[in-house]
This record gives sequence, C-alpha cells and structure tokens, in this order.
Amino acid sequence: MKQILRFSLVALMAMFGYNVNAQEVTIDFSGSTDNWGIGTTKLIEEQSFTYNNLTIKLKGTEGNGYRWYESGNIILGKQGATLTLPAFSFDVERIDVVGTSGASASVKQNIYVADEAVSTETAGAQNVTNEYKIAEGKQAAGTIYTLKVNSNHNTQITKILIWKKGTAPSGDPSTPDTPTEINVAKALEIINALENGKTTSEEYLVKGFVVGTPDFQRKADETLYGNVNFDIADEKGGATKLAVFRAKNFGNVNFTEETISSLKEGDEVIVRGKLQKYFKNDVVTPEVTNCYLYSVNGTGIQAVKAEQADGAIYNLAGQRVEKATKGVYIQNGKKFVVK
Repeated sequence: MKQILRFSLVALMAMFGYNVNAQEVTIDFSGSTDNWGIGTTKLIEEQSFTYNNLTIKLKGTEGNGYRWYESGNIILGKQGATLTLPAFSFDVERIDVVGTSGASASVKQNIYVADEAVSTETAGAQNVTNEYKIAEGKQAAGTIYTLKVNSNHNTQITKILIWKKGTAPSGDPSTPDTPTEINVAKALEIINALENGKTTSEEYLVKGFVVGTPDFQRKADETLYGNVNFDIADEKGGATKLAVFRAKNFGNVNFTEETISSLKEGDEVIVRGKLQKYFKNDVVTPEVTNCYLYSVNGTGIQAVKAEQADGAIYNLAGQRVEKATKGVYIQNGKKFVVK
C-alpha cells in the first residue's frame, strides 16, 4: 500500500536515521496560506523558497513571471520559465504536475536535467495532471530535476508528486477520476455549509436545466471572451437556481462564434467545476466556478472544438488527453476509435 509521509515526519525520521526511501514526496502549493513565502506579486528573477526542509527555485520570464495565488496554486510562465526541484534521496521514476482551471490548455512543458529533456513533453495543463516518466539512466537519487515551460503560455500548479522507482501507480491517464454527480439542490446544500467567499477543494458534476438565455461574455469590440454565464435549476424554468460562472466549452476550451449555439435555454447540462459561496457587498451568490461543460442533453461529444484546430484529443467526457489509448476519442470535432 502506498504510504504518503508528511514533510514534518520525513524530517523527524531523517534526524533519527530512519530509511525514508519508500516515500512519495508531495510539493504542495494548495490551501489558503502561502507557506512557501512566494508572494502574490509577479516576479521574474530566480529565487529559492523553502518549506518543511524542502527548497525549490522559481524563475520567470518577461512574458509573465511567477507568483502564488490565494486560490492555492502558483502561476509560472512563459517560455523558458522554470521550477527546479530539490534533490531526493531515492531513485525517481515519475513526476506528476497537477494543473488548474486557470492554466493554459496549450502550454507545453517537460522535465529536464540540466539542458537535457528526460521525459516526454506535454501539451495543456488545464484541469489535468501531467505525468512525466523519467528516462532510464536519469532516475538516480540526488538528480536535480527542473520543470520548464516550452511555449508562450503559462502553467498553473497546485501540487507536484514525486514517485520513487517501483512505486508509481499504473493506470490510463486518459480516463481520470470522475467527480461526484449532484443536482442543484445538493450543490446549494454544500455551498450553504461553506464560509462566505470560500470554494470547495474538490470538483463536482452538477446537473440541471438551463434557466434563461446564456450570456456569452464579449469584449468592447464584440469579440468573445470564450466563456458563458447562465443559471441552472433542477427542473425547467425552476425558481431555485444556481449560477454557473464563466463556464467554458467541452474539453475546457473557449467557445467560438461557431459553438455558442450549442447551449440554449432548457438544455439539460452537466457542468464540471468547483462550488463557491461568492460574497461581495454583503451579498452571497452560490455558484459553480472554475468550470466547463461536461454534457449537454445527455452527450459530451458535441461541439468539442478548440479556437484553432490544433489536433487536440479529447475523451468522451470532453477532457483533453495527451494521447489516445484504447477507447473512443474526439479530435478536431470528429469521433474516432482506438482498439
């Protein structure tokens, strides 16, 4: 059984000479406190940050930089930005980088030792965990690994998981865990139990009917922002409503002029996202946030299109995957099967 050790326990065991080589290390930026002391102001110059006896280095670029977000993650970008990990006392088989809804769906990133790539480059970090299997010969204890951004986009990270050789779990990354499905009434119950301004740490699949006309957000020049605001209820035209805030299309990609017609009043939808008790000017608004369409009228296949046909691949849940393994997938709006 996998054993996860808290950093404080690791430090204590090290003091007394215990063998901690079986550990899985988690570098965690989540939560409501900036434990690393990174700060909320964007920085560019390389700096070191230490928490629980682990030290990382962050380096940004002129195009973006790095900072910590109060929502519990760091932003890092753009091309050439790096996050350097500490040396570990065990052979490293795999490094997992957990993204967020705010990360780019196109960002390319990889793991390096010095200037040598030691894994396979990934594309996209929105709501996905990118798995980097370290090349044989580059897994030795004491090796310094660096996560590098390789495109003109940003990545956002909540956690980094370090797996000792022989302990990384197997599984198909194209079929990630599915959140719990709930209705509007249950969502409101969960939100009511939150403190004002708080957001759930976990995602949900919230099912309901679109009430009113969806509001596709537009800029001053009338071009789309790519997201949509609308309300849902447990029955068509229901009075007890839940706000869906800035939802994106299937696969967590922006809506385009061609795809905004895929959503209308009365549609039965499932939205994937977190629940928030939004609070401003003494007014509470229960809402689904950091979200995207998971299903419309019983299918998650329709209208899966990126702003540009970049060859991105999606599973039937509308989630972007690095590559197609066995199963049914969508690419450039067309369904295909891998046997």
